[in-house]
Amino acid sequence: MSRAALYLRSSKDRSDVSIDAQRRQLGELAIQRKLEICAEFTDVVESGKDDQRPGFQSLIAAVRDKKREWDTILILDTSRLARRRHIAILFEENECRRHGVHIVYKSLPDADPMTEMLLKSIMQAMDEWHSLSSRQKGLAGMAENVRQGWRAGGRAPLGYELQHVSTGTIRDGSPVMKSRLILSPESEKVRVYLQSKAAGMSRKLAMDVAGLRVAASTAIGIEWNAMTYAGHTVWNQRNEITTGGYAGCVKRKPRHEWLISRETHTALISDEEAEALLSSLERKSKSASRRSKSEYLLSGVLSDQDGKPWHGDGEGYYRVGKGRRISAGRVEAAVLEQLFEDLQATEFVKALTDALRGQAEKRKKDVALPKLKKELSEIETRISRITELLGQTKTPGPLLRQIEEYETRRLTLLDEIENRAALESDADKIRSVSESQVREMLLGFAEDLQSFDRDHLKNFICSLLEKIELDAINYTFQLTYRLSAGDKVASPRGFEPRLPP
Repeated sequence: MSRAALYLRSSKDRSDVSIDAQRRQLGELAIQRKLEICAEFTDVVESGKDDQRPGFQSLIAAVRDKKREWDTILILDTSRLARRRHIAILFEENECRRHGVHIVYKSLPDADPMTEMLLKSIMQAMDEWHSLSSRQKGLAGMAENVRQGWRAGGRAPLGYELQHVSTGTIRDGSPVMKSRLILSPESEKVRVYLQSKAAGMSRKLAMDVAGLRVAASTAIGIEWNAMTYAGHTVWNQRNEITTGGYAGCVKRKPRHEWLISRETHTALISDEEAEALLSSLERKSKSASRRSKSEYLLSGVLSDQDGKPWHGDGEGYYRVGKGRRISAGRVEAAVLEQLFEDLQATEFVKALTDALRGQAEKRKKDVALPKLKKELSEIETRISRITELLGQTKTPGPLLRQIEEYETRRLTLLDEIENRAALESDADKIRSVSESQVREMLLGFAEDLQSFDRDHLKNFICSLLEKIELDAINYTFQLTYRLSAGDKVASPRGFEPRLPP
């Protein structure tokens, strides 16, 4: 008897053929064809859209092995092998035909080579169309869920947890559940971290202030979720992962492609703070290719008066394009000295205080807060009345279910009211901030400035400064400081400090 190997693959599709069913049907095919099964390669719950499946990779290695004891592969249908035609063609032509291995599909009838090729091509094209069509339907379903304010899947971001809610629909004998976000015990730490980072604080310092103990990469991921933390459900942020990585070699799509459903859950930060966080990340992403891990502190924020960036040239100089260059040590020493002076200057303290107060004044009073409090009062009254009725009925079930629904809404309202009240309280504090308080904060920054290592110093400079305009002809420069919500404060007194000779 000739010997054969089986290839079995199942996917996440509910209607997919199980591994056991495939094995049974291919066993019957082997008996019909007088084949002895001596090997099996299996991929359980694996997509057929790419070739990075453990069972499939093992099958490729076995086909190439000169010591294998079989020359036929039995597969239920063309979709089991792959849902992309190029993968199937490469495997059959480059691997199997070259190494003398024949593939038999149970779903394809015996035919002459030309007819078999046509049938196989048609089936493979249908497999790919089905895969793409299913993907589009799945994406459309996720998008609709997001538009309705539900999560499209995935874990809850730090600071939230998932609340699963029954939609009232039954599928396959089980209720269909959807999820939304509610606050978790970590929410306050995340809120403090994001607000500190949005205000211009360095990532490390913001984490210390918030008491947030996570990896730097996790903190960056939290910042990229700024719109979620502003109370909105966001979807379609990331590009599709392909065999070679993210499509287009870029992890995140442009913001105009994101699908955002607004005000779906309790917010931890304002829209303005979310915008400040995302804008900062986008600026750093654009300059990431220019900013190296070298010793150049000002890469990414140093530019000439026309806005052209100065880059470190690897030889201890900053250079604009291929033109003029200037000593990195000279520029950095002068900028750090001026930065330290600015953080203690009376004029700068006053300018920063006025800017902070101006931001707070831009925040309108939360008009939804009184409505939420009114709804909370009404729900508590209803719960109280239903509770009184419990003692008067012999069938308390319906009343208890009503109480449970009202209680769920009551807890959600309490969280939202508490969060909105905290935001208003923060705005009130900023409105009443004094110059002495701002001076104390800036003195703390100045002290940190002297103790930072170069990596932290670069982080601090890029988070605090919007730009440094360097005029290399007159040897002058101007610092412009960044505040949240896009506000800026220039160096005090409007002068341009001269570089040291």
